[in-house]
Amino acid sequence: MEKSDFQQGQNRLERSVSLFQATVYGVGIILGAGIYALIGEAAGIAGNAIWISFVIAALIAACSAISYAELSALYPKSAAEFVYVKEITGSPFLGFVVGYVTVVTGIISVAAVALGFASYFKLYLGIDPVMVGIVLIVIVALLNFRGIQLSARVNTLLTFAEVGGLLFIIFIGIPYLGEVNLITVDPENITADKSGWKLMLAAAALVFFAYQGFEDIANIAEETRDAETTVPLALLLSLLITTVVYILVAMVAVSVVSADALFTASKLDNPSEGPLALVASTALNSPVGGKLFTVIALCATANTVLVLHIVTSRMLYGIARENCLPDFLAKVNPKTRTPVSAVALATLFCILFTLVGSLGDVANLTNVGVFLVFFMVNLMLLMHRYKNRS
Repeated sequence: MEKSDFQQGQNRLERSVSLFQATVYGVGIILGAGIYALIGEAAGIAGNAIWISFVIAALIAACSAISYAELSALYPKSAAEFVYVKEITGSPFLGFVVGYVTVVTGIISVAAVALGFASYFKLYLGIDPVMVGIVLIVIVALLNFRGIQLSARVNTLLTFAEVGGLLFIIFIGIPYLGEVNLITVDPENITADKSGWKLMLAAAALVFFAYQGFEDIANIAEETRDAETTVPLALLLSLLITTVVYILVAMVAVSVVSADALFTASKLDNPSEGPLALVASTALNSPVGGKLFTVIALCATANTVLVLHIVTSRMLYGIARENCLPDFLAKVNPKTRTPVSAVALATLFCILFTLVGSLGDVANLTNVGVFLVFFMVNLMLLMHRYKNRS
């Protein structure tokens, strides 16, 4: 039996997210915490030419971003990937498989990043990391329960802190530009079967993960004003903004300290002595840089947990609304206009995975899930165009 218009209206989310908020939302999760470690790993491969690797990775990410932008304009709904596959292939089962992979990937990512937050937090208070991670997830869940506008405001504040930290690195590092050759790959890495370009491509494959997150904007389409135009614009704007920031950070980082030093810093157990903390401390000639970036990393990881939690709950809500999960997950609180049951279930599973304490290789499997989802989304766009060719 079809649901009445009244019932459907009762289960609709609040459309209140603006283009600015959606773009900030994307920028916040793309920047995340990955750049703080990945830049050191990549510098160890591509040397001073690491910024070129960021350009290459951005171009690769742009292919999927364009697919998401076009499909989100056609199907501006929650559970975006599920909807794209279901509508274009006509197979709810195949859509459910893609949606399931996205949900599991989101849950594991929330737990992994929450534990990452705990590792930074431990530098200030020696509290059990698992407990810290669980507390963070509960706080994020409460924000999610209260409504998308409150979550969006918190996301905006944390994103400004993230961007501010990276802009600070750029500002203090600009005077060092020109002191090194920025198209030089470490000659020690070049062998008979590894040219400079191969090394830059290898580093690009690594830093590609620093661009993940733009796709999550599509999953708040039902909470975005004028979603058909706002979501595609926010997708592309967030990717463009973060690409410019990444390139400038990469340039100044290898100008302030050597690529080898960045790589070594990425291997340290102490997060306050990571690659960008080293850049800040060197440029300022003071250890305050490490402490500063510990605070910024806390903001970045907390922000990532917030956005991933929202996306995962909206995926559960969207799949349930399409009758592929129990109906109770599609229920929306009439006051806050949030899918409370979906938020609660997402929170429960995130906490359960956090209790593992160390996800290790399991968390790395999320990368496989992301590639699978990207492949399916790009394939759906090709299928859509084929079906609608003139």
